[in-house]
Amino acid sequence: MGTYGESRIGLVRKVNEDSFYISRERNVLAVADGMGGYVGGEIASKTAVEAIAYYFKNFTFAAPVQLEKAIQYANSCIISKTMIDPSLEGMGTTISLVTLAKQHAFWGHVGDSRIYLCRGGRLQQISVDHTIVQELLERHKITSEELQNHPQRHVLTRAVGVDKTLLVDSGAFAVERGDRILICSDGLTSFLDEQVLRDAVGDYSRSERDIINDLFAQVYDNGAKDNVTAILTTI
Repeated sequence: MGTYGESRIGLVRKVNEDSFYISRERNVLAVADGMGGYVGGEIASKTAVEAIAYYFKNFTFAAPVQLEKAIQYANSCIISKTMIDPSLEGMGTTISLVTLAKQHAFWGHVGDSRIYLCRGGRLQQISVDHTIVQELLERHKITSEELQNHPQRHVLTRAVGVDKTLLVDSGAFAVERGDRILICSDGLTSFLDEQVLRDAVGDYSRSERDIINDLFAQVYDNGAKDNVTAILTTI
């Protein structure tokens, strides 16, 4: 199993508000995309991944409920920092989290970073975006084509660190040898279409590092107006 993760600042923003975490055993993987101003977003995403790392040093990760609890713990850590420093009020972050145990993957998710499973050349989005446009799409108020350029496409309906009460999506799926799991911020998916992701992630002639570097290069070619972060692992 190979695993590679990287985060880069885009061509527009002056700070990188993204963070990611890969455990030493490479079985706990997380991407966080912060929000909340020049400093707040960076603090929120870093706090989130540090909280997740700390949580899984003390608790098992082989059940969806544990991933929910880990993200809830990250939520409380961010809120605590806001209470100590009121200037950070309004900061928050997305979290997309995957843990691997034997033949299963467990996932937890809040926000619009994404979790994908690639198997047999098919790319499947596991997570569902928590955005206004996703809700409009599900209610058939807009089409998938309209979603791509909607002015509110990046407005979140859920984020970690904003409210004490947080609903976390979670689940599990079986994994097979050769499966690839991609976790990424919207800095990747906003600038590359799904066909590009599918072709890249499904290319087993290249390493995870080479694939991530190639995808990032394409994002930069397309303007890289946001920070971009991704983790790719092969089972």
